[in-house]
Amino acid sequence: MNERQRGTAKTAVWTFTICLAIGVAVWRWSALVAVVRKAVQVLTPVLLGLVFAYLLCPLMVWLEKKFIRLTDRKKPRPVLRRVLALTVTMLIVALIIFGLIMAIVPELIASIKNLLVNIPEYLTSTGNWIQARIAGLEHDQPQLHSVLLSVWNSAQDSVSSFATAFEPKLDSIASGGADFIAAVTAGAYSIVKGTLNVFFGMVFAIYLLFKKEHYQAQARKTLYALFPTRQTHTFLRIGSHVSYQFMHFLSGKTLDSFIIGLLCFVGLTILRIPYTPLISIIVGVTNIIPFFGPILGAVPSGLLVLLAEPRKIIPFVIFILLLQQFDGNFLGPKILGDSLGMPMFWTLFAITVGGGMIGFVGMVAFIPLFAALYAFLSDFFAERLKKKGLPATTSSYMTDKIHFSDLPDDDPPDSTEETETEPEPEAENPALPDKTETAEESPEQHQKPEKKTRKK
Repeated sequence: MNERQRGTAKTAVWTFTICLAIGVAVWRWSALVAVVRKAVQVLTPVLLGLVFAYLLCPLMVWLEKKFIRLTDRKKPRPVLRRVLALTVTMLIVALIIFGLIMAIVPELIASIKNLLVNIPEYLTSTGNWIQARIAGLEHDQPQLHSVLLSVWNSAQDSVSSFATAFEPKLDSIASGGADFIAAVTAGAYSIVKGTLNVFFGMVFAIYLLFKKEHYQAQARKTLYALFPTRQTHTFLRIGSHVSYQFMHFLSGKTLDSFIIGLLCFVGLTILRIPYTPLISIIVGVTNIIPFFGPILGAVPSGLLVLLAEPRKIIPFVIFILLLQQFDGNFLGPKILGDSLGMPMFWTLFAITVGGGMIGFVGMVAFIPLFAALYAFLSDFFAERLKKKGLPATTSSYMTDKIHFSDLPDDDPPDSTEETETEPEPEAENPALPDKTETAEESPEQHQKPEKKTRKK
């Protein structure tokens, strides 16, 4: 086979293989899902190690740059610098986790316990309010009145039983006594398994971070060996852009949410709002999600305040609105800037798709991924349009006709295609004899061209 036939055969084989794989996947979908879940369960420590190494790599690189003056005074010592930076990184992570547990968990448990203790009282006051509002239905619509009362009574009984059963577990967890093991017996296996997965994930992350250049080189070598060079270049460029967008957004949004959580804690403490630690954590965590985050954090927090002290709901709502305006108009742009560069429609689309597929993690992770994909497609379309001699700006397509004369100077149509279509003048061939040398011309033949030249 020649080169063209060989390419056609390869395309046919790949098309048949892909169609066969899709058919098998559709036919045995349940078995395929079971295999994928089993593989994910087995590879959970490795996947966690990759995630931990990816998240901790910027901190380790920054510490390495700071340790250059300490370790490289006489000669370069990259191994010692890497060991020191990796050790300090792990110590910082351990201290942050320990500090959060010691500072937040007791207050969080106390707030939840207080909420569970006061739930019967809250339900009673709420039930009285509901009965007062539907009292008029008792004579007009007695059946509807009885249905609403039965629904409310069953919901009240369910919430009260849950609070009564869950409160002793919180006491045992907070006290750290011998009843702690009995309180978590039902989920002991999953807790132990999750702890081991996190531990081995950290071990994998340490190995990956210690020799990160080596593993990156192996990954690049594998890609260049398996795929064409041009596609590998494109894939690495897209991956680098996605990684930058994701880390820039995640680090900036985490810092922004941490500051908002602290400001919320200070403000709610001054206003003496109940459940201040719990509400501050909810507001800070949900603030990571753009657009929907403030709403997701404010609604349950407002319900807690309304159940505990209804007279403080208005100051709470005013404070949350002012805090979110400060974050959206001043703090967020100062930290993040225009890091996404993506219209609001696609931001909402990314949040919806990520939340539907993975949940809260997907709502956070899909935003920078979509932003990187949006930037890549914008560059790709602009390059394709310029090759066709068309404008790359969206405003040029607001009308049905494209006027090239109205194009800006920095976006001219490509002139390569025009030069290719124009007929080129025939070049003189020096090998051919000139007619003036072979044939004698009369004086009249010499005078005509001169007259034409003068007229021109």
